[in-house]
Amino acid sequence: MPTLLLTTKLYIPLPRPNLISRPRLIERLNAGLHRKLTLVSAPAGFGKTTLLSEWASQRESESAGRRRVAWLSLDEGDNDPARFLAYLIAALQTVEPGVGEGVLDALHSPQPPPMEAVLTALINDIAAAGAGLAPTLEGNREGRPYVLVLDDYHLITARPIHDAVAFLLEHMPPNLHLIIATRADPPLQLSRLRARNQLTELRAADLRFITEEAAAFLNDVMGLGLTGEDVATLEARTEGWIAGLQMAAISMRGRKDVAAFIKAFSGSHRFILDYLVEEILDQQSSDTQDFLLKTSILEQMTASLCDAVTGSSDSQAILTQLEQANLFLVPLDDERRWYRYHRLFADLLRSRLELTQPDLVSTLHLRASEWYEQNGLITEMVSHMLAAGDVEQVARLVEGNVLAMMDRGELTTLVSWLDALPKEMIRSRPWLCVAHAWALIYAGQMNALEPLLLDAEEALLKISSSEADFDEHVAGHIISIRAYTLVLRGDMSRGAKLAREALDRLPEQDLTARGWTASLLANALRWSGDLVAADQAFAEASAISQAAGDSHVAVDVLCDWAGLQIMQGQLHKAATTCQDALALADDCAAQSGRRLPVTGYAHVRLSAVLRQWNDLEAALRHAREGIHLSEQWGWAEVLVGGYVNLAKALKAIGDMGSALDAAQKARRVARGVSPWFETYAAALEAWLWLAQGDPSTGPSASSGQALAAAYRWASQESRLITGDELGFQYEFAYLTLARIRIAQGRSDPGRLDKALGLLARRLKVAKTAGAMGYVIEILTLEALALQAQGKDDQALISLEHALFLAEPEGYVRIFVDEGPPMGELLRQAAARGIKLDYVNALLTALESETKTKVVHPSLIEALSERELEVLRLLATGLSNKEIAQTLFIAVGTVKQHLKSIYGKLQAHNRTEAAGRARDLGLL
Repeated sequence: MPTLLLTTKLYIPLPRPNLISRPRLIERLNAGLHRKLTLVSAPAGFGKTTLLSEWASQRESESAGRRRVAWLSLDEGDNDPARFLAYLIAALQTVEPGVGEGVLDALHSPQPPPMEAVLTALINDIAAAGAGLAPTLEGNREGRPYVLVLDDYHLITARPIHDAVAFLLEHMPPNLHLIIATRADPPLQLSRLRARNQLTELRAADLRFITEEAAAFLNDVMGLGLTGEDVATLEARTEGWIAGLQMAAISMRGRKDVAAFIKAFSGSHRFILDYLVEEILDQQSSDTQDFLLKTSILEQMTASLCDAVTGSSDSQAILTQLEQANLFLVPLDDERRWYRYHRLFADLLRSRLELTQPDLVSTLHLRASEWYEQNGLITEMVSHMLAAGDVEQVARLVEGNVLAMMDRGELTTLVSWLDALPKEMIRSRPWLCVAHAWALIYAGQMNALEPLLLDAEEALLKISSSEADFDEHVAGHIISIRAYTLVLRGDMSRGAKLAREALDRLPEQDLTARGWTASLLANALRWSGDLVAADQAFAEASAISQAAGDSHVAVDVLCDWAGLQIMQGQLHKAATTCQDALALADDCAAQSGRRLPVTGYAHVRLSAVLRQWNDLEAALRHAREGIHLSEQWGWAEVLVGGYVNLAKALKAIGDMGSALDAAQKARRVARGVSPWFETYAAALEAWLWLAQGDPSTGPSASSGQALAAAYRWASQESRLITGDELGFQYEFAYLTLARIRIAQGRSDPGRLDKALGLLARRLKVAKTAGAMGYVIEILTLEALALQAQGKDDQALISLEHALFLAEPEGYVRIFVDEGPPMGELLRQAAARGIKLDYVNALLTALESETKTKVVHPSLIEALSERELEVLRLLATGLSNKEIAQTLFIAVGTVKQHLKSIYGKLQAHNRTEAAGRARDLGLL
């Protein structure tokens, strides 16, 4: 008697209300229809069925009333081959009535034929149905077939059914496409299908909600009103797992302190815990559960490590099984050798382990640390030692590896180790104090150094005199650190003296510390104006650090040296030095497999040269890359330089809003580094305010406020730099003050005399030192001041001198940044035949820049060329991500441009901005 079939298993699930549409995945499903199989394979809660129901609904709506998607929701009862085939045929009949009727009769006969014969008949039937399609459905033979969806296929365990599906795939008629949705990869010949380009795959990494989708779900569907930062945190914590986001959203409803909940959200949270335990953990065998719990202490896993931790020898087989079962296991390499657990799943497992076997946790961590030690992975070894509570061993490792870790850029790791050690232990061990001090130097926490150095000296006194060499070594580091603090405070003379003393006490074999200290001496000489001696010191420092094979310090020294070369006006030499630094860093990365964070310093330095050459796109790219790498390490000193260069390049392209943001970031970071770093950053803000308030750049309602802010800096904060005895580290502030005095002189001529007096004094100092980069800039400003006094002939003498020095090195921005007044002077120079080719090139650059800034009387501020590009794309309806892809920039950069555009157009959203732009004739 025929089996009664449950027709609800054949219904396509209705799309959920308030569905987050996923066009990027719908497109991939459509694109895969010309292949035999689409596999949608991911753990529970990743929205497989929801996605397919949305796709099927769209496909049905396009089929002119004729159903084209056959759907079968499987359950454990479908492991009987006859029942499975009966349901499969019933599903196909919802698309093509009558298909497989003869096959059903054969299945229900007293002696059913072999499975292969049944399937052959069914395949022939399907193919015949396709061959006889009406003309309106001819498209089915051109890449638009009928589709059979097998949902929840992971519930099928019967080998005969797997064999039947494999036979169907092997002999698939052209008018049929198969979609399998499953939590675990089916035992089909997927590799063969993949090799033949007959397989489309959507996996957890594809199905996870991206940030935009997570924001739409949490705010539009769940109505939570979360900030972008909160959404990003939850998206990262759940790794886009849709069920995890849903449970988090349910848990947040009605909570007052949402931010605190998000911060604490983990796999041990009640809803997540219940879901994972019921849906995942309890479904596993006892051996698998034991493996999961014991290996949960690992941040990443490979078979031999798991064997060491669990005490077993079958970890590779278990890992393979877990991956095939999609058990929240994330592969970390293409060879499938290293894995990690999904973060929330790992949280659950660790909580279960702590609850059920708390005494085992330390033992597992010690086993892991032993494996990492045997494999030379010190960082991971220490992490597990700390977790096991073995602080004594960690202290010894920090003492022995601090310099090597700094070379590799593992500053954050080093600080985390030190923070995990008892404070009294650090205070009692001089090398630990020194290690902590070095870490704080790079983090820009200068105020915390001296107590550590005093602790180190006190601990040294307690060490026996038999360790005199040890005393001298530690003392050399302490003196070097103190020299650095003096340099950052601006006391170059005492800093240089202590640097020399440190070099006398540091042992010859400590080439890393000696190279760094020699570079410190060179910087002290550089900022005090002894550029010849500084150049020699940098050469010595570079030789020492490269002889040591110390890639970090070697790159650092080269970047400092490039800074000196920029000061000397040697842009080509500086660019070559930066490229040498990048090449050295790349060689190290190729050997070690990891990129040196100090590479960011080379990018920052190179950005300054490229901006002077007016290669603004490259300057921005290198500045951002330098900031990105330095943020990873937390290197405060380089971060300041990165933000400074970024601000200058953004100003050059007319993006004043973003430029001021970057300058403010530079100032925030500089506060923890050095008073003169902060003075530089404050002067940078004043320079940008002056440029924003310059009436010659176009009408702006905010120009008065910007000028007032610049003038306020000149009258108040710039008092810090009065007194010509201050070194070159204050040069930018001096020149910014001169620029402001020139601007004020247009209405108060007495200010011009003050500006010229200041410039004359700084010019004498710069010439004496050989700081030709500053000489060029000072002469340029002198020309502008004389022009403002109406002394054009004298102005052209100063300008000609500047042009003579600048032309061989290709300076552009040093002139173009001064705007229309410089343009007027350059045109006079051209009329007199002064450096005609060079002047014409500068005029072309200046005029080109002027044209890129669109000024309208109704605009608060001119739109830059890039902002216009973003505005035009915005008006077409492209998303932020699509705009970013079109312009080859980051989504965050698009958001910054939109913020600036909204402000300039006085708009609150995209629609208003586009409408306002059309009204102004900008579109």
